[in-house]
Amino acid sequence: MLDNYLWFSKDYIEVGYTRKDIAFVEETYNALKKACISLSLYFRLKEKFTSIRAVIVPGRNEFDRLVKELLKVDIETPSRPGRIAQTQRTDLVILSPSAYKKDSIYEYCPDEYGRLLFHELTHIFEEFLSPEIEVQQRWWGEGLAIYLSEQWKYEDEFRELVLKGLKNKQIPKFKEIQEDVRLSYQWGWTIVKYIEELYTPGMIVRIVKECEDGDVFNILGKDIKGFEKDWKIWLTKKEKGGLN
Repeated sequence: MLDNYLWFSKDYIEVGYTRKDIAFVEETYNALKKACISLSLYFRLKEKFTSIRAVIVPGRNEFDRLVKELLKVDIETPSRPGRIAQTQRTDLVILSPSAYKKDSIYEYCPDEYGRLLFHELTHIFEEFLSPEIEVQQRWWGEGLAIYLSEQWKYEDEFRELVLKGLKNKQIPKFKEIQEDVRLSYQWGWTIVKYIEELYTPGMIVRIVKECEDGDVFNILGKDIKGFEKDWKIWLTKKEKGGLN
């Protein structure tokens, strides 16, 4: 399955690659290590995180093959151009930046690549720590990854769409965010950010480690309607400071 890959291994991180993508190996390793240290501190891990295996694949066809055969994740083929990374357990499959122009909607930017890897590693940490990852709702998992990776600070597909919605007074309801994949990516992180600011990071850690039924609001001990109202008030105040 991985016979054609070369491997770089150091500490608890393995990076698989083909010769054409050797230029991205050190960058990938360094970004994963930095993210792992940061997430270990955030989630208060007492020991080093378990080993991580990342595979940089040279094109869309190989990406789809490894997502199905290595990760055992059933995806459409060919997968959509916006899909450039996939995790399962402690494995990560990444479309190489060398294939972006041909096989994705993105352009390579080192900072964005680093945030992407942080985003994906957040999913790995959540799965590792969660008592039942399969029941967690998309808005929470994606919101957590976008928030902790700080993609919301720098990338228009997350930040500007929220600012535009606030300016036009078009804030979706929680139910819409829960049911709409697009909205879960665009707005989920704002709910995570609100929870962290209201309750401290400790509450985020508690939700990840204790939520067994996907009901984040049950752990918060809050009525969802009242919580949604307070979140919208908080958002409108945040708009004046550019969401920071």
